[in-house]
Amino acid sequence: MLALALALASSAFSLRLPSQPPAAAAHVALRRALAPPRTAVAAAAATSTPFEFDELGDSWSASGGSSVGVLLLSVGSPETPDDVEEYLYNVFCDPEIVTLPPLLSWLKKPLAWFVAKSRAAEARAAMAEVGGESPQVATVRRQAEALQRTLVARGVDASLFIAMRYWRPYAEEAVAQMKAQNVTRLVILPLYPHFSISTSGSALRVLERMLYNTPGFPTKSTVVPSWFNRKGYVDASARAVQKALASLPEAERQTAQVVYSAQGLPRKYVEFLGDPYLGQAVLTTQVESGVALLSEELRARGVSNPHTLSYQGQVGPSAVPWTEPSTADVITQLGADGTRALVLVPISFVFEHMGTLNEMDRELAAVAEQAGITSFARVETLGTDPDFIDALASVVQEALP
Repeated sequence: MLALALALASSAFSLRLPSQPPAAAAHVALRRALAPPRTAVAAAAATSTPFEFDELGDSWSASGGSSVGVLLLSVGSPETPDDVEEYLYNVFCDPEIVTLPPLLSWLKKPLAWFVAKSRAAEARAAMAEVGGESPQVATVRRQAEALQRTLVARGVDASLFIAMRYWRPYAEEAVAQMKAQNVTRLVILPLYPHFSISTSGSALRVLERMLYNTPGFPTKSTVVPSWFNRKGYVDASARAVQKALASLPEAERQTAQVVYSAQGLPRKYVEFLGDPYLGQAVLTTQVESGVALLSEELRARGVSNPHTLSYQGQVGPSAVPWTEPSTADVITQLGADGTRALVLVPISFVFEHMGTLNEMDRELAAVAEQAGITSFARVETLGTDPDFIDALASVVQEALP
């Protein structure tokens, strides 16, 4: 559903470009109050190393001493069809996605409502096809609970908070909770393996503004921009691929094609980062590196199936180019080349949502069937897999300010 909004934003509105390229030293740039504001988010894409926000905003004194908080970030998702319009409205009101010329800025909110209402029926229909609800928010809550239990078992008495960019709980709610609990040390952890402006980026920008402008924010905060290369995550992902392969007919398990499907972006939106190649170069580098690590782990486990990388989520006018190749095109070509067994891997996601339940399980499965592929399996997202949660716990511990 976010992909739909991005496509509309790319085709229907102008996108404001930063006035200068991202700083080379990302971890330094991100701890400063930078201008233009998007520079920091762009720079975050250049590193997977946690970086600190130092001396930010007005500090407060916690009466009970230092309190540790972990803030999980996600774009969020409408939980029911009744939530769709408000969710889309929030997307189109995001200045990181859509902007208008200054003289027309007064049109932003009414235009956002108009677009949200005009596309709501399509989004509701998509939700109805997968049972009328999205499990994303509920899954993130379970992930937060599992991560907190793991941290406590390791001796880290941390409070877990959730901030969704376009749906509840919003960042403002998380901030209020953190202030109420006197959080003074904070780790910000996006729930996406790879950094992308369309997922982690906008939420990080909102938090940056709060860190610099909201009295009472923690004085020590660390951001983990990506974690695709963590061994526990790679191991858990490899087991999930093995499980999907095992579900195929035995004669096809060793020859089945593995397709790693990453979330795509409109190219015009990627260029929004300032350098027309930076955004895609970073996203592609991280995704390709993640696929290489996962393939290496699978080979170590005796799995050497052929594999390829593609991008999903392409919607909107055909005149708007997206990252390539598209997953649908790759599947179609594989079928034409004689592939009859295929495993689809949602490489960008760790929770089920519309991109997995509708696009993968319904639309791309139908593409595979039409292409003559007779055995199709989709790898389950990791959710609360113990090894995955354990890997996130290690990330948090290492990033504690």
